Amino acid sequence: MKRISYLLLALLTLAAAVSCGDTSEKQSDKDTVAGGETGTASAETETAEPDPFADFDYNGDTVRIYTSTNEPGGVGNSNYLIQGPEEETGDAVQDSAYNRNRRVEELLNVKLEFTPLDADYNSCSGSISKFILAGEDVYDIVINDLFPLANLSLQGMFSNVADAPYIDRTQSYWYQDYMNQLSLDGGNHEFIMAGDFFIDVLRSAHALYFNKSMLASLFDDGDALYNEVLNNTWTYDKMLSYVNEAYQDLNGNGKKDSEDQYGLVVMQVWGPSIPFIVSADLKYVDLNSDGTMTLAMNNERSIALLEKLNEIFYANGTGNGEIDLYPDGNANEGTTNLFKSGHALILGYNRLGSFDDLRDMKDEVGILPYPKFDETQEHYISSSHDTTEIGVIPITTSKFDMTCAVLEVLNRETQKIVLPAYYETGLKVKYSRDDLSSQMIDIIHDNIGGSFALAYSSYCQDVFMKSTFYEPLNAKKTDFVSNYTKKEKGAQKKIDKMVEAFLSIED
Repeated sequence: MKRISYLLLALLTLAAAVSCGDTSEKQSDKDTVAGGETGTASAETETAEPDPFADFDYNGDTVRIYTSTNEPGGVGNSNYLIQGPEEETGDAVQDSAYNRNRRVEELLNVKLEFTPLDADYNSCSGSISKFILAGEDVYDIVINDLFPLANLSLQGMFSNVADAPYIDRTQSYWYQDYMNQLSLDGGNHEFIMAGDFFIDVLRSAHALYFNKSMLASLFDDGDALYNEVLNNTWTYDKMLSYVNEAYQDLNGNGKKDSEDQYGLVVMQVWGPSIPFIVSADLKYVDLNSDGTMTLAMNNERSIALLEKLNEIFYANGTGNGEIDLYPDGNANEGTTNLFKSGHALILGYNRLGSFDDLRDMKDEVGILPYPKFDETQEHYISSSHDTTEIGVIPITTSKFDMTCAVLEVLNRETQKIVLPAYYETGLKVKYSRDDLSSQMIDIIHDNIGGSFALAYSSYCQDVFMKSTFYEPLNAKKTDFVSNYTKKEKGAQKKIDKMVEAFLSIED
């Protein structure tokens, strides 16, 4: 009750600013049991080593999962690959989720029980915090949107999984960097989980689609952009060169309109700028030795990024919301239709799960990660949307250890069973590591990042993205420093308050 009282106090304190264990395992050393297949999500041969979970038996106990069924914009809900169908349907993708769940239940002798929550990012917090503050042991796993759950994590509502038993985050089915970025004390406390079982993180990862037929016609090589990525030359400047060269005033009227051919089309500025900001690999804060954080954005990279964003969004070859590209008034649908009709080389502000909208396109479609800021950048970085659905373990569960074992196997089996089916059937990619399109998906999967800015920017006066990059970009301004200095003091106060709340959470 003391803990719940603390949480209630924290909730009341932060509300204005914010828009455990079962011991029945036969083995307890996580280093000896947190196994799983290595590598990416390709169908790999079974290892000769015994399954480290083979002797686990939870006597049919139930793992209770509070899963999101809300339908957001963009890619739809991903619960069909989490909860899966109640029985096999004949659909390869849905059946892979069914078979994965049955495999986990049989291996660990557990029962997976799903309870739906149809609530958007504005209202899901209330439903989740209500049972936790009441001290009710009703759910073991909660799956919902990133930034509302990140804000609830500041109030101590979720279990620390930094040193959780059985969870081996060195495996590629856990998104280790993504999880680390959400820790505000250097990884000692981690409350948010992201991995292949929480497949919405992958389906919501931003990707660029391109018209391979147009690319071959314009540049004599339908794989030219793939090769740029693999050669580590896929940068903002390189993309701009393709974008501007692809533009053609097809109707000859001397102005940009829906009848022309573009190198890049985006529905507007705010949403489409997010994956570019993230892909630039900015440094947002410094973590100090005393545990505090200091804003570290006022630097040459941020200055150059705002200038480059203006070049991209207002390039001669870019079609954006300023131009009458969408006669039906629906910018998102209009942009997609423009691309599908063969009037654009590259389609911006879409996600890996957006491929469903392109199935009826006549030309061959390729997929790309967002470019690097420049060639000195070490990795491509793919942002996942701030409403992507991640997982947490509420502090009220009495089955913490069992839940961790179940989550490890769910993520492992998702990589082995669900992802290959999703890639080959859902994305129409014959999954082979030698196939160029599959290599692009590997790069996107293995480099999902930017979670810190996506999760906490709204808490910190939007300083990491909207107020420092989008607002001047939307006004076609390139002066980062003068705009940033107006926001810095107030944002730093919010960061101090955020970190103080995080560090005050008791284990």
